[in-house]
Amino acid sequence: MINILSSQKYEYLKQNILKQADCFNDIRMETETFPDGEHYWKIATPEQLRRKPAVYIAGTVDDESIFELYNIASTLVREQCSSLHIVIPYFGYSTMERAIKDGEAVTAKNIANLISSVPQAPLGNFVYMMDLHSLGTQYYFENTIHPVHITSWNVIKEMLSPFGKNIVLASTDMGRAKWIEKMGNELQLETAYIMKKRLSGSKTEVVALNAEVKDKDIVIFDDMIRSGTSLIHAAEAYKNAGANNIYVITVHGIFVSGALEKLKSCGFIKKILCTNTHANTHKINDNFIDVYDISKVISEKLKLLER
Repeated sequence: MINILSSQKYEYLKQNILKQADCFNDIRMETETFPDGEHYWKIATPEQLRRKPAVYIAGTVDDESIFELYNIASTLVREQCSSLHIVIPYFGYSTMERAIKDGEAVTAKNIANLISSVPQAPLGNFVYMMDLHSLGTQYYFENTIHPVHITSWNVIKEMLSPFGKNIVLASTDMGRAKWIEKMGNELQLETAYIMKKRLSGSKTEVVALNAEVKDKDIVIFDDMIRSGTSLIHAAEAYKNAGANNIYVITVHGIFVSGALEKLKSCGFIKKILCTNTHANTHKINDNFIDVYDISKVISEKLKLLER
C-alpha cells in the first residue's frame, strides 16, 4: 500500500489520483492558521506511514506552499516512511532559474536546495516534476534526492487529437520552437514559429514568420500561461498573417488575476486547452477553457512503487 497526502491546494489532484488505482491509501492532514499567521499541520494517522512509501503532492505555486511542502515532507520522514516521493505538478519560480542581473536571486535553485535539505528516508527521497519550463532545473537538486521528470505528452496528444491533421502547430516565440518541431515531427503536423525583436522592456515587434498560415487553423502550444500577454501578441501575429481559427494548448494554466478575462476579450483566440497541474485551474468554470486531468500520468509513475 502506498500512502498519499497532499497540500491543501492540491487536494483535488490527490482525490483524482486515488480514483486511478486501489494501491493508494488516503492520509488526511489536520491544519489550522493562528491569528498571528502561523500555521499548524498534523498528519491524522501517522502510524500508517511507518515502513511504507509516502507520496506528497504539493506545488511550489507560492511562498506559503513552499513552506508547507518543506514542513510536511520533513514530518513524513520523521514519522518513518520507508521512502519519500514529493510530486510537484507545477514548479513555481521556474523562470527564475538563472541570474540575468547582478544581485538577482536564482529562486528556482534556492527552492531545489531547500527541498534537497529535507531529511532522508531510509529508501531515499524522490521529487517528481512535470514539464519543467527549463529542464536544467532538475539538476539543481543536491545531496541524495533523486529528481524525476514527468511529461504530459500523452495528455497533449489527447488535446490535439480532435483537430486532426489539417492544422498548423505553432509556438509563441523561438524559445519553444524545438518543442513544436518535436511535436510536429511525431504527429506529422506542419509547424510554425515567429521571431520577435524587443523594442523596450515591455514592447516587442514580430519581425519574421517561418511558415504560410493564411486560411489555416492554428494551434499555439506554450508550456505555461501566466498573464497571457505574450500569447496574445503571438495570436495577433498569426491572425495578421491570415490565420483562420486560433486555439491554444498549454500544460500549466496559471492564469494570474485578470488573465482569463484579457485572453477572452482579445478576440484572437477561440479556445484554450490546459491540464490541471496548477491549482488555479481547479477553480475555472468557463466554456472558453477546457481542463484536462493529469492524474493518470502521475498515478502510472507512482504505481511502480508497489513493486
